[in-house]
Amino acid sequence: MIEHQDVIDFTEVPKTQGLGRGTIVVLIIGLLMIFTMGGLSAFLSGYQHMWPSNTTLRDPLGPMPK
Repeated sequence: MIEHQDVIDFTEVPKTQGLGRGTIVVLIIGLLMIFTMGGLSAFLSGYQHMWPSNTTLRDPLGPMPK
């Protein structure tokens, strides 16, 4: 018969150590990049665009192809 001396106790749940410093840094940088890209998208949305107006159809779009 085999006797086990080292029995693992599964009655207690291990306590977490929390998030590491590297994880927090990556999370903060990721959030800053998300808001930066959103701000740039909103700020530059009018660049090189002709929004609908009374004169939009009369604006030259470049040379006509031959």
